[in-house]
Amino acid sequence: MMNLAIITSRYPKENDPYRHMFVHVRALYFIEQGVSLTIFVPSKSVEHYNYQGVDVVCDSSENISKALHRYDVSYLHLLNFYPKVDGGYAIYKEIVRSRLKVALFIHGTDVLKYPEYLNDFRFSPLGIAKYLYVNYWNHYWMKFFLNKITTRNKYLILTPSKWMKEHTESIFKRKFPFFYNLPNGIDTDLFDLPSNFENRFKAVTIRPLSDPKYGVDIAIEVMKQLPKAFTLDIYGKGFLSKKYQKMIDDYGLQDRVHIIDTFIERDAINDLFSRYGIFFAFTTFDSQGVIMCEAMASRLLTVSNPIAAIPEFIHDGVNGLLGNDFVEIAEKIVAVTSDKVIYEEITQNARISMEQIHWRITGKKELKLLRELVEK
Repeated sequence: MMNLAIITSRYPKENDPYRHMFVHVRALYFIEQGVSLTIFVPSKSVEHYNYQGVDVVCDSSENISKALHRYDVSYLHLLNFYPKVDGGYAIYKEIVRSRLKVALFIHGTDVLKYPEYLNDFRFSPLGIAKYLYVNYWNHYWMKFFLNKITTRNKYLILTPSKWMKEHTESIFKRKFPFFYNLPNGIDTDLFDLPSNFENRFKAVTIRPLSDPKYGVDIAIEVMKQLPKAFTLDIYGKGFLSKKYQKMIDDYGLQDRVHIIDTFIERDAINDLFSRYGIFFAFTTFDSQGVIMCEAMASRLLTVSNPIAAIPEFIHDGVNGLLGNDFVEIAEKIVAVTSDKVIYEEITQNARISMEQIHWRITGKKELKLLRELVEK
């Protein structure tokens, strides 16, 4: 039996945010397949809890480092490099020092540098600290870690899209053996709704309003171009809500565009999706877009822009809509929502494409790669 340690910067509890649920979904699948695993979360406080059958240990990164020797593989997933007790620096360092078998799932936050993240820069002590952390500390140590494990350790690297794989290799100016792109699996059993043409004029987006990369401003610009029959509800919390509200007010969209200052629990998303016909998934960068994929699985007409990894998941006019120009996007939306047959064909195609990356399918591929690593 494989004994797996998954180390991540955050893991859900009851009533916790939606973020990192895709780590939990894969953990549930691994356990179902007979894998023994523990989730480790670097933390200033010590806590041990069980979430839906998954054992979670919160402890200092130094203590977690010592515990990793008991496991066949250390699997790093969204683990930050902060040089603190609740950061991952000591864990990365111990993996290199002891040459532990390691798997690393790379997302954009692990490897991207400014100016790719310049659109979220704020000239403040926190903004400057983030700039220095991303461009110098995190980049230097991630490069060091990748160079070390690929020469000293038995390892596996995964990332959710072909674009992210190629971009990672471009950033570090080298190819990595044992590097595979594998999307985060989508729970198409949970996110399964009938296509609802009656809701075709009702758009929704669920985004953190704390990072401009999530393209809420693009959604508002598109709404400005759409006929008055269309409405948009923006679900999310964050300091950018005031900026977005000002855009809404300046464009005279108060009656059609609303910011709902709340966080949507995962088990409430299905009910929320059932009230809409369009999902806006605009972004300035995304290595996959899990909530976008869940909207596609739910047969919402999903609309985004062709940037980063998005075109790997949305094919314009086939299973969703893509565009860079606000007028062009609006025209595409009007055309599709004017024809029930086309609307239902596209939303059904979206569903079919997401079934191909159901979490059991991607989980099986991921587990095969992890077992091959154990056997090396």
